Parts: sequence; structure tokens; C-alpha cells
Amino acid sequence: MMIRTISLLICLLLSVCCYGQYISSIGSPYVQNYTKSQYKAGNQNWSVDQGPDGVIYAANGDGIIVFDGAYWETYPLKNNMGARSVSVAKDGKIYAGGKQEFGYFKKEKGKLRYYSLTHLVEPGIIQNDEIWKILFVGDSVIFQSFSKFYLLHGNKITTHYGDGEPFLFAHQAGEYVWVEKIPSGLNTWGDSGFTPLKTRLHNVLVFLPFDIHHILVGTAKDGLFLLSENGEASPWYPESPLNQFLKEAQINNGVKIDDNTFAFGTIKNGIFIANKSGKILQHVHKRNGLQNNTVLSMVLDKQGNLWAGLDNGIDRIEINSPFYYYNDIFGALGTVYAIKVFQDRIYLGTNQGLFYSRWTADSYLQQLQFQFIPNSQGQVWSLEIFNNQLICGHNDGTFLVRGNQIERISRWTGGWQNIQLRPNAPFFIQGNYTGIALFEDRQGWQLHHKFQEPKEAVLKLYPWENMTFWAVLNNSIQLLELSTTQPTIKTLKTFSFTADFPNIRRITPADIRGNTVFATDKGIFTYDKVLDKFATYDDINQSLGSFANSTKIKERDDTTYIFINDGRFALVEWKDNAIRIDSSTFNGLENMVMKDYENVEFAANRFLFALDNGFVAYNPYFKHNAAIEKPIIKGLQDISMMSSDSVSYLEINKSIPYKNNNIRVIFSSPWYSSIASKYQYQLEGYQNKWSTPSEIPYIDFTNLSWGTYTFKVRAIATDGRISNVSQVTFAIKAPFYLQWPAFLLYFITLGIAFMIIRRRIIEKIKLDKLQLRQKLRRRQEELLRRETEQNEKKLMQLKNEQLELELDQKSRELANVAANIVYKNELLHNLQDELFKLKDKNGNKLSVDQLQKVNKLMDNARSDERDWDIFEKSFNESHENFFKKLKADYPSLSPNDLKLCAYLRLNMSSKDIASLLNITTRGVEVRRYRLRKKFELPTHKNLTEFLLEH
Repeated sequence: MMIRTISLLICLLLSVCCYGQYISSIGSPYVQNYTKSQYKAGNQNWSVDQGPDGVIYAANGDGIIVFDGAYWETYPLKNNMGARSVSVAKDGKIYAGGKQEFGYFKKEKGKLRYYSLTHLVEPGIIQNDEIWKILFVGDSVIFQSFSKFYLLHGNKITTHYGDGEPFLFAHQAGEYVWVEKIPSGLNTWGDSGFTPLKTRLHNVLVFLPFDIHHILVGTAKDGLFLLSENGEASPWYPESPLNQFLKEAQINNGVKIDDNTFAFGTIKNGIFIANKSGKILQHVHKRNGLQNNTVLSMVLDKQGNLWAGLDNGIDRIEINSPFYYYNDIFGALGTVYAIKVFQDRIYLGTNQGLFYSRWTADSYLQQLQFQFIPNSQGQVWSLEIFNNQLICGHNDGTFLVRGNQIERISRWTGGWQNIQLRPNAPFFIQGNYTGIALFEDRQGWQLHHKFQEPKEAVLKLYPWENMTFWAVLNNSIQLLELSTTQPTIKTLKTFSFTADFPNIRRITPADIRGNTVFATDKGIFTYDKVLDKFATYDDINQSLGSFANSTKIKERDDTTYIFINDGRFALVEWKDNAIRIDSSTFNGLENMVMKDYENVEFAANRFLFALDNGFVAYNPYFKHNAAIEKPIIKGLQDISMMSSDSVSYLEINKSIPYKNNNIRVIFSSPWYSSIASKYQYQLEGYQNKWSTPSEIPYIDFTNLSWGTYTFKVRAIATDGRISNVSQVTFAIKAPFYLQWPAFLLYFITLGIAFMIIRRRIIEKIKLDKLQLRQKLRRRQEELLRRETEQNEKKLMQLKNEQLELELDQKSRELANVAANIVYKNELLHNLQDELFKLKDKNGNKLSVDQLQKVNKLMDNARSDERDWDIFEKSFNESHENFFKKLKADYPSLSPNDLKLCAYLRLNMSSKDIASLLNITTRGVEVRRYRLRKKFELPTHKNLTEFLLEH
């Protein structure tokens, strides 16, 4: 009864989180490998769990590894110890245990901080213990080692032992804990202690809810059992290959995927996934993607991904995915060019030949084993089914495929494409390396005719109307008509790539909703029979975007198509006359296919895409039920302060200093997929529009202004679903110069400046007054000086005028003196002449002796120097220093020369000068000549002018 109640509770809990997954048996799920070089910690990962926010935690030899979809971080336990167990509580605490240590982590400031709980245990009790399991029972936490339980309740820890028996591993079902005591066996543990089961099960490593009445138990050596509510155990499908595989591989752990599916991790052979009927659906191991076959731990995340902690690394297995892969890891197949499912077999045409394998919808990977068909080595170009027969177009010709054998039906090389112009017609045509060939069904396909024209490679063929078809050549496309009675081909139309199209490089005819279209690298065209020309299909080109330049179009049905463009795929659907395009779902295939030779086949409700080393099966009906988790905003960083050695975050709940205004916002999306999630963000207060989606899990904002900002981010899954928005509000402080201390400083500075300026203004006013007084005084002094100067000038002018008057007077006086002297001398001369004319009474002239005395008196009067002294004195008064200058300049001048110079300066005539000097006029000329020589005057220089200049 107790077990029934427990199982009912478990089923009710699990029914809330059932995914309703469908595990495909075609191919293998995608396995994402996370190596120790990526997460930068130890090899072994003993325990894996997921937090409420979607973050993955792993207990590693170096500590707790944290992965949020974008970033890996490692946090050691106390004293840098590693971890053996990890489990996340509903309140977000991450409990961890290791050697002699257990406690919990809390997220603080974007980082995890560890809080040890061993101080609550009595010293010495935990010595040499290792915590291997952490279980949550009610509001208590159990830390289990192989020797005891440590029960944390509130802030107290109690220790529980196994009555002298060691433990194996504890398991949980509802409020009860199941643990194996060695050697007594499986027990339940509760408030009343340990209760043994009736059935003896040993080495129990898996304990999973099965249905309302049973629990699925996995043992290391005895296989799987169903534990009923009455405590009895019975083998679960003991004859099933699953049981034998798990015994050989040594089961180690298990996870319930949904109500119908279970996963079992082993020590030797990876992971087995089986349904409730015991049928193996998948076997994931090292040969199909797992890094290591030793599975130490497993957990199912919210998306339905299976996480495996391995002996060397961590792997994520996308079991809840529309894509399942077959990868040729040994390189036996080569690159796949053609796929065809025919008569319960799948055929792969590759560059190495033709391969086949059994094909059933309920098969699992081990049954999908490809074998080489003998004599098919070489390049396979095409596989087509005509009249229930499989035709292989090969580099070496054309072959009819019969089961696991081939039969050559043509030696014309390079069967690129084969088409039937009418369904189930007894003939088909082929485009090959050298032209076109006709094949006929004569109780088996045979080559009927090889046409002479065209004599070049025919790359593609496509049926048109009646017996006409399009043939694509290297540089043109032709409309041809076939006649089978007398096999001939007639060329109806020829269109050049350069003349009839806008310089296209390739063209592929295809069908869209019953209409023939032509896919080119310049868009999709249609052919107008009336105008006999090609025109762009504008309506569909605009809707298709970049896929308007598709290289191939594959039709699944009238509404569903696969468009292929340069290694990229898009699912295009017409619903209610609207076009729906999904390309993001197939982004992961872009680098896995041979570009220009992409191929997709439709079979068993799957799309089969040819890959470089195998194929991938896509389930178009798959729908993700799990909601995409909203992004986690890890924190803010100052870009200028970032270090490659450590990551430090700015405190969001506090204002960020203005100097840290170059902000990097770091975020991540705990949505795990082979194709990276994309993010859109906006920063309210800076940009209020959502950004273009990007895969980069951070964004930088530089030189943010001060103020309050709200950063919002949302994640976009590969199928276009958008998560809820995560947001964080932060504030950047105003720069110091805009804060109140700065304003106080400004006020004080302004006050001081005001006082200084006021003082300077007062001083300046005083100085200006002083300068004004000085200026007025200087102006007055200047006016006085000018007035004095003017007065002096006037006085000088008056003096000069007076002097001039005096000079004129003196000159006149001098002239008068000279004139008087001349007059006196002339008078004496006249008297002397009259004296010599005197006669006595007798009328005789007087003798010389009689006249001698009077004559002498007259000569003395002429030569009297007193006249000269008077003249010289008057001359010097009028012509100051004239004689001194002449004497100084010309020392050789005689007194008579000086007299002559004075007379000449007065501009006296030679006659007057002769009278004054008491010489003849000729004597004056002689003296003038001698004087010129003493002055060394040139002939053109006037002697009088020369003397006037002195």
C-alpha cells in the first residue's frame, strides 16, 4: 500500500512535466560534446542537475561546473575541493557535496558564493566521508555518504547510520528515501528509520517510477525489475535484448524521459533508450557521438534534452528534436549525393559507390548498417524509381538496382538526371555527360537510343507538355520534343543565359503548385508561351527573400516545398494563399552538406537530407512543447576594466559611477540546441527599439549619459519562438561636476570668486580713479607744457622776429657802414684826384712835394683800420662766428682774404670791394681767383653762394 501511494504521487508529479516526446529510431540524436578544454575543469562529472532558471550544474573533480547556455564557470568547494554530488532546490540554492565537505551555493552579484554546512556537524564525524547523493525530502535535505546520512533541517544537522551496515546509493520516491544497505538489501527510510523490503535486490543503481503500481529498478548485474506496491520484485522483460545489453554494459544510472520512455546510462557502452515494452529505441555511444562510453550521471532538462556527465566530459543529447542523424564516422560511405527508400531498404548514392541498409520505421540504430553493393564503386549521381524499378545514374553509366546487386543497362557515362515525361510510361530519358539517352521498359529497363543532338552535357531535364521537355545545358536552356516511334529529338526553342536572361549562371526548372517555374541565381522566372519569353515571378520572389535565388526546389506535395540555396534550406508552405517560410530550423545543416549538390528525399513521414558523411532525418510534425526560458542577465561590466583572468560585475542595485559609463551587459539563454539561440535587446533611455537578432550573448554601450536605464533582452529559438523578456534597471551617477558636493564646491568657489572679483573691482576702481587723476594731471601738465611750448614758441618767434629785426637793422647798419666806408673812400679818392688838379695862382699845377703831406693824410685815412674794426664788429654781430668758422676750416686765409670773404658775403660789387680794400677792380678779381683756389671750388660753384652757405 505504501509503495502504491508513493508511485501515485510520483506519477502525479511527473504528469505535470511530461513532454510527450517521440524518440525516433531513424538515425541518432544530435550529441553536443562539451570537452574539458571548453569547461576548463576535470574529466569526471559525477552528478548533473538543472536549476529552475534552466542553468546546468555538474559536480566535477574541480568543483561545481555552471553552464547557462553561453558561459562556463567553475566554483570549487571549501579549500578548493572538488565535488561528487550536486542538486538544485526549488528555492534556487545549489547544494553540493564532496570529500569531507558539503554545503550550498547562492547567487550573489552575478556570481555563486559557497556556504559550508560542515560546521554544523560534530568534529571528526565527517572525516573520510564523501557525499555521493543529495536528496530533498519535504523541507529537509539529505547528504548521503556510504556510511551515513546527514539530515539538514532548519539550521541543524542530525547524523543517521545504517545500523552498522554501509550504504550503496540512496534514491527518492515521493517523501520516501530508498537506500540499499549492504548486505541486508533495499530499505525505505523515513521518520521511523529503515524498513527492509521482502524481495532481496542487490546493487540497485536505478530507481524510476514506472506506473501507478510499479517502480522500475535497475541492478548492476541482474538487470531490470519491476517493484510492485506490495514490495515484491519481478524481472522486467528478462528475455529482452535490453536486459542483456545492460547486464553486459553494467548499468550505472537512469532517467525517466516520459511516461513511455526511459534512458539508462552504463559504465561500458553509453546510453540505452527504451520504451515501456522494453524495445530499444536508441543506443547512444562513442561511435555515434558520445565522448565517452562511461556514463556517471544523467538528467533530463526542461527542453527534453538528455545531459550526461561522463568519465571524460559532458554531453547533451537532443532526443527531443525533429532531427536524427546517421553519421559515417569511419568514412566508409563518403559524401552522399542521392538517397532513395525502396522496398524496405534505404539506398545511399555517394562518391564511393552505392550502399544500402534495412529500412523499417521501428528500427533502431544498430539495424541501420550500410553495406556496399558490389561493382558500384565510383560516383553515384542519381537514384530514381520508374515503374517500381530503381535506376541508378552513375559516373560509369546507368544501372538497374535489384536488391543488393546492380545490373548495367547503359555505358553512357554520367547519368545526372532521369525523368519520365508521363507517369508510368514505358520509357524515360536521361541527361548525361554527352547528351540525352532514351531508355525503354522491356520487362526491365534497357537503353533504347542515344541521340546525336545535343552533343554536350545535359545538366537537368524537366517535363513540359505532351512529349516536350526542358533541357538545361551549360549556357542555355532548350525546349525539346521527343518522338519515340522513330526516336528523334526536335529542338523547339533555345534560350541563351546571356541574351534571354539577365546574365544568369544557372537555371533549374521546377514545379510550384502546378506551375512550371525556373529557379536561377537572379530569382525565379516563368515562361510566357504567348510572348515566347521569360519573365521574373515578382510576387513569389518578394515573399521568398534570399531563397528567391534557390538552386533547387523539391516538392513534397502541392503546399510544401524545400528550397535550397547555396547549402541553406528553407521549408516553404502555402496556407490560405499565404506563404510561410522557415529557414532557421535548418541552419545547422548549412555546413554539413555538399554545396551545389544538395539533395533531400521524402520517406516515412521524414525529410532525408544528404550530408557530407551520411544523412539526417527530419520530422516535420515535431513540435516543441517546452517553453523557451527567458534570458539570464548575468550582470554589467565596465568595458575599460575587464580582465581576461577574472570577471567582475558592477553592482546593479547601486548607482554606477559615471567613470564606469562604458557598460557591457552580459546575458545568456538557457535554451540548449545544436543551433545557437539569438537575442534581441533594447535599452530604454538610450534606444527604444528592439535590435536586430544576434547570437552574441552580450552588448556594449559606450559613453552612456548619466541617468536611469532599463535593459531588456529576449531570446529567439531556432523555430522562431520568442521568450519572455528579462530586464534590469540600473542608474549611472551624474558626473562629479553635476553632484551636490560639486555644486557646494561651485557655490563656495563662486562665493570666493565673487569676493575676489569684488575686491579686484574695488581695487580696480581705486586704481582707475588714481589713473584718472594721474591722467588728468598728465593732461594738465601736457596742456601746460604745450601752452608753455606755445608761449616759448611765441616768445622765440618774437625773439626771432626781434633778432631778425635786429639782424636786419644790423645788416642795414653794416650795409650803411660799408656804404659809408665806400663813400668815404670814394670821397677821399675824388679829393685826391682833385688835389692833383689844383693850380697855383699862376695856373700851374702844384708840385708833388706840395701835395705830399695832404696826399699822405688822405692815404692814411683810406688805410685807417678803425673803419675795418667797426665793420668787423658789426659783421660779427650779424654773422656770428663767420670768421671763426672760415679760419677753422681754411687756416691759410689771410686777413685781407677774410675781408674779401666778408664783403662777398654781403654780396658787394667788385667796385665797392676795390674801394674798401683800396685796390683796383682787377686786384679784386685776382684776389677772388686766389680765394677760389684756397677754397678749392669747382668752376661751376659761385664763390658768393659758397660764402653765404657758411
